[in-house]
Amino acid sequence: MLAALPQILVAMLYLSPAGESAPPDDPAEPAEETVVPAPPSALEAFKNTQSAVLEKVRKKASDATIEALVDSFLDYSWIAQQSLGGQGRYEKRCEPRCAEFEALLAKLIRKNYLRRIHDADKGGLDYLGEETRKGGTKAKVDTLVTFKNEEGALQYVKVSYVMHWVEGAWMTRNIITDGVSLAKTYRYEFNKLLREGGIDRLIAQLEGQIAELAKAD
Repeated sequence: MLAALPQILVAMLYLSPAGESAPPDDPAEPAEETVVPAPPSALEAFKNTQSAVLEKVRKKASDATIEALVDSFLDYSWIAQQSLGGQGRYEKRCEPRCAEFEALLAKLIRKNYLRRIHDADKGGLDYLGEETRKGGTKAKVDTLVTFKNEEGALQYVKVSYVMHWVEGAWMTRNIITDGVSLAKTYRYEFNKLLREGGIDRLIAQLEGQIAELAKAD
């Protein structure tokens, strides 16, 4: 063990009188601080993911492959909880069908996101920049999707993604389309449906919306 110590520490051990320990460290010397690396750019992470999804779409990859990639950066659990008033109210409002509700909501969000991706693939996708908050662990990435509508006219849609740094990865927890927040819209609509008929009414509505999107594909 002594051989592994620097020579100066070995000498101090041998020169110390019997029964005495080596002198303590200088209390004035500052302790080493653990440096926590800052999260990487949310914008760059988002660009990489978007490019990967677009590439899969253009190569006509299987639905399962594309959906798995999309699922890697959309935080469905967080969105589901917030849509019903937050973690403290979530289970009370969706029991006993919480898992079913979350799965349907994830499917709806995924389908709408992929529709936006297809629009971008037919037109254009510009990255406008990012705003960071909370020491760089929260960011808003702004994009502009350009595409032609059914009448052939050029249409512009600003889409912003609110992202959080979660367990070493950027996760999208809200999507704002032309100033309209997905989280706030869901919270308002879902509360209304819960008052009308509870979780059964809400799930029936989600199933209907998904069926309508399937017809449009």
